[in-house]
Amino acid sequence: MTDMRVFERVRPLLEKYHGGQRPVVLMTCGIAGSGKTTLAKAVISNLPQFTRLSNDEIVNEKHGLYGVDYPAEDDLYQQYLGEADTVFHQRLRALLEEGRNVVLDRSLYAKEDRDELKQIIGEYGGHWVLIFLKAADKEKLWARIQDRSAQPKEANSALDISRDTFEMYWDGFEDPHGEGEIVIGV
Repeated sequence: MTDMRVFERVRPLLEKYHGGQRPVVLMTCGIAGSGKTTLAKAVISNLPQFTRLSNDEIVNEKHGLYGVDYPAEDDLYQQYLGEADTVFHQRLRALLEEGRNVVLDRSLYAKEDRDELKQIIGEYGGHWVLIFLKAADKEKLWARIQDRSAQPKEANSALDISRDTFEMYWDGFEDPHGEGEIVIGV
């Protein structure tokens, strides 16, 4: 499915709730390379009342690019991701407190993470829309990741994903089932 077609499938779901008293939060869910950032950027380009939150962007704001501005060391990267996650949650709460609509640009690979974010959204009276970008073709997804790695580095694609890491992501991803998700095949 093309990038714009994914957005056009999601748009009516967001517009359905926009304009109400409750903030709307789009929760992107999918393995690396499934199109989460592309969807999130399409949403904020076409629906400017949404604000995008991304751990990758937060790490970049504070530390720069992985392997460019700081050493490509997994322990250091995990430390920075931990810091970013704290900021992510603080910003989400602040945006919800203001009644703002939000796009969460993160993998949400574990049910526990999805449940935690849904709880936070609910605490602020928000309405969540969980979009699962389901990749059916493992090798096609791997090719997308390799293509992205060949492009100039930026905040959302700075991490080099090895085949072993990709396999770990693929095997460890907890697909949402019965969580109110909307599945879009990619």
